[in-house]
Amino acid sequence: MLYLVDGYYTRTLGTMNFAVAKIDATVDLLCEESEYESGHIPASKSLQDFDCREFTSESTFSSFAYLIGAVRCAALAISSAPKIATIEDSIHIIQAADSSLDGWRLLLPENRKHVISKTGEVDELMFQAHLVINVATIGLHRPFSDLKFNTVEDISSCAREPPLDTPTPELIHMHTLRVLRSVNAQIRLLALPVRQFHHTPFTTCMVSEGTLALLSACKFLFNGEDLATAREQLRMKIGCLKALGDIWPRAARNVREIQIIAQHVLGIQSSAASKSSTPSSNAVPLLYRGQGQRSHGSDGDISCNDTGIPSSLHSTEDLCGWYNLRDLAELGSLDDLPRGRISD
Repeated sequence: MLYLVDGYYTRTLGTMNFAVAKIDATVDLLCEESEYESGHIPASKSLQDFDCREFTSESTFSSFAYLIGAVRCAALAISSAPKIATIEDSIHIIQAADSSLDGWRLLLPENRKHVISKTGEVDELMFQAHLVINVATIGLHRPFSDLKFNTVEDISSCAREPPLDTPTPELIHMHTLRVLRSVNAQIRLLALPVRQFHHTPFTTCMVSEGTLALLSACKFLFNGEDLATAREQLRMKIGCLKALGDIWPRAARNVREIQIIAQHVLGIQSSAASKSSTPSSNAVPLLYRGQGQRSHGSDGDISCNDTGIPSSLHSTEDLCGWYNLRDLAELGSLDDLPRGRISD
């Protein structure tokens, strides 16, 4: 569990300071929760068994094992990608990083490919595992894709660093399709027929990162029916984040960040704001990808401080925490915090 939480938190912060990644795991893999609760615990399997699953005829492991495997694959893939991407790295990402992520997908047994049962019960651990693989794919391929970055994305605490003057790779369409495929896979997970979106708060940045990529697709790729569908998908994604925000202040903050970014990227502003706004020479620099190309937009004025961050967000404390200092002061003690397992 410590391994999973450390991996999630590392991804949330947007770093690769995965403290436990290189520690040898000597403990056996977990069984299914239902097996543990019933007392009928099968013979344990090791991490080495999991790493050699492609060579055995029966390779079904617990959902816990596949989630651990997903975090390991994502960490390996992301760590192999350079911080400053170049055109040569385009091929490397496809040949090396994708092999790890696709290997996890392709070796899933049939009963693990679907995260919802016939009775409507969601396998929360496999839900998280698929989200991890999808968001890792999005993060790796977007810098080489047609899904341009927007400088206003910097206000999102879940945003990733854009490429610095990266030449357009020859395989740009392949990278774009990889991102869109993972975004669509994420949307299918979020659209599962369950009444409430109750998941670990660590899904916040996973959903947010996919939302930023979808926003870029709405701006540059989609039109007609595709654009209309994508806009509905954006509404659903923000709705999911709002459901998390009802419990976790961090998620509520992310919703506001996404809303501000969307207003700039899509050129949306309220009718009241449009009546009172005037053309400004201090327009927010909008989109860039490759060779330092930028464009500027004046769609929707938002009060910013000297750092370029909207004033409404600048006062927020502890962007990387689930609770800010004001929340803790009101609660009085840590005992008042909501409790729950990572899979809640």
